Amino acid sequence: MAAVYSRRASVKPIPSPDFEPPVAAAATRWPGALAALVAIAVASLALSRVPVLRAADLALVDAGFAFLARHAPLPARDGIVVVGLDEATLAATAAPVALMHATLARVFTALAAARPRAVGVDIILPDRSYDAIVPGGDQALAAGLLALRHAAPLVIALSTRADDTLRPVYAPFLAAAGGGALALLPVDDDGRVRRYDDRFGADGEAVPTFTGELAGALGVTPRRGLLQYALGDGFDYVPLQRVQALADAGRTDELARQFGDRIVLVGAVLPHDDRLLQPVPLAHWDPDRAAPGVLVHAQALRTMLADAIVRPLPAAAAFALALAAALSWCIDGIVRRAAALAIIVAGAVAAGLVALRAGIELPVGDILRAGTLAFVLRSALDLARARLDRARLRALFGGYVSPGVLGEIVAGRLDTTGGRRRTLAFLFADVREFTALSEQTAPEDVLRLLNRYFEAVAPAIHAQDGTIDNFRGDGLMAVFGAPNEVANPATAAIAAARAMFRALAVLNRTLATEGVAPLAIGVTLALGDAVVGNVGSKERYNYTALGDAANVAARLQDVAKSTGYPLVATAALVAAATGAAADGWTALGTFELRGHAPVAAVGAHAGA
Repeated sequence: MAAVYSRRASVKPIPSPDFEPPVAAAATRWPGALAALVAIAVASLALSRVPVLRAADLALVDAGFAFLARHAPLPARDGIVVVGLDEATLAATAAPVALMHATLARVFTALAAARPRAVGVDIILPDRSYDAIVPGGDQALAAGLLALRHAAPLVIALSTRADDTLRPVYAPFLAAAGGGALALLPVDDDGRVRRYDDRFGADGEAVPTFTGELAGALGVTPRRGLLQYALGDGFDYVPLQRVQALADAGRTDELARQFGDRIVLVGAVLPHDDRLLQPVPLAHWDPDRAAPGVLVHAQALRTMLADAIVRPLPAAAAFALALAAALSWCIDGIVRRAAALAIIVAGAVAAGLVALRAGIELPVGDILRAGTLAFVLRSALDLARARLDRARLRALFGGYVSPGVLGEIVAGRLDTTGGRRRTLAFLFADVREFTALSEQTAPEDVLRLLNRYFEAVAPAIHAQDGTIDNFRGDGLMAVFGAPNEVANPATAAIAAARAMFRALAVLNRTLATEGVAPLAIGVTLALGDAVVGNVGSKERYNYTALGDAANVAARLQDVAKSTGYPLVATAALVAAATGAAADGWTALGTFELRGHAPVAAVGAHAGA
């Protein structure tokens, strides 16, 4: 027997797990890579139509506006002031809105006297005469509207019923105001109002809108797009009853100071009436994102006056950005791809914030999806190919190396550095009287018998995480503790040896039924330090364990034959074993081994 533990299979170990073989070659080289990139970019854009992903994209936009509104707001210099119909005004008036003719008339007249730049009335005016209930109310309200119209551009809001038909306004009021416009803003799929669009016609044609008409009256052409919620810091309001009180007190100077040359929007600021969900809170007095409609119109008008409508990036540019994010597909190595994905995420978010503040809606969601898809799909493809490579390696070399060695090779954990010292247990096994058996039996039968024997005893070794170094004729050599570490190599070696005898007994019973003589084996064990690692050149490696214990285990075969014990081990190995493995041994004495100093040996019978 050889005195060296040596891996005979010339197998180069698979590199460590962060190595990726030339995976998906067709998909990572042109034109395959280009096809993958285009497919990922197209898929990322198409997925934006999926409701849940569209909602996620809108949430990203909202988060961007919320961040900018808090940390980098744009200054607003439009002079918009809101006059609010609040609960206190309703309580003081002691009348429903439909019968507040006198109050509204007084407020409108006072505002007209203050000479504002423009006035928008977002209070739904009565659709009929209530003179029978409020005598003279119709005339007073019409006069107030007429005074406003003469003092400044005036737009009154028109609303729709539940069936989307126009809710009429009493003709004298409409005539006094010079007409009205729809107080509508489009609602996104998640129920929030974020953008301006005037295409509410039956066939998608543009119609006059409350905000658009006010912007036009102020010399600004309204544009469609996202409202700029980073513009300004929201709104306060002046209670409607406060305006009436100033007018009743003759405080024309105060009225002029508050409303002169200002854009005035009059509307309800009631807690549960005409509320629209927003990306950010608009009311200074209420942190709720469901803002009064008049404030949403105020933010829309503010956006138009500042020429700050946020416009979407052209489709071609959006596709180009998604394609750029998908380039991470071409990066080898999951760690490097993960780093690239992190950079894509950080870059897309940062660029999205900068663009949003500059009035451009960057498709952050599309970019993130493209980068994520590239990472996930390429990593999945690499993993699939790596598994195929490992499966192919197992299929090719599974019969040439022990499962423990193959597992370490496939997992990339095989220690190939060399020079690492470990305490190992070595096992040698020989078939007794094999020479005589070979002389009396046809070579083909001998080969078949040996293979049956090895098939019977090899699992006993592997079950204890042992590694079979080689099969040499009728013998085998195994090691415990490398490359797979075991808790106690000595205990594992003894357990494997005893299991080999049990497996041989089962085989012998089968052979007896076939008329074949039983086999007898001798197993010897030794424990000691050894150095493990690769020996050879880059073209051909042998994974080897070098140590004196290998020599001792081989020489103990002579002791086993001379003493008649089928299982012989060094006393040092048995002393290192634990539990039942240390029991059932008989001291045999000290033996002079060929080419070695005397060694104390112990023996055990096959059933011990």
